[in-house]
Amino acid sequence: MLRRLNDKVKECYAHAVEAREQALRQNDPDAKETWFKLEDRWITLAQSHELTESLCDFSAEVRRFLRKI
Repeated sequence: MLRRLNDKVKECYAHAVEAREQALRQNDPDAKETWFKLEDRWITLAQSHELTESLCDFSAEVRRFLRKI
């Protein structure tokens, strides 16, 4: 099922895009690598927020189901 991204997730992905854009503008290989690593961290944080939200949704569904039985 497709879901709308919450604000935290959107913000993390926006930061990841900004970090990638900064990386692509760099001439220094170390600076470029640093910005790409920052992009990866923002993506990881976004995915963590998505997973947390999914687990909360799943937990709520289980509770609703258990109340019915």
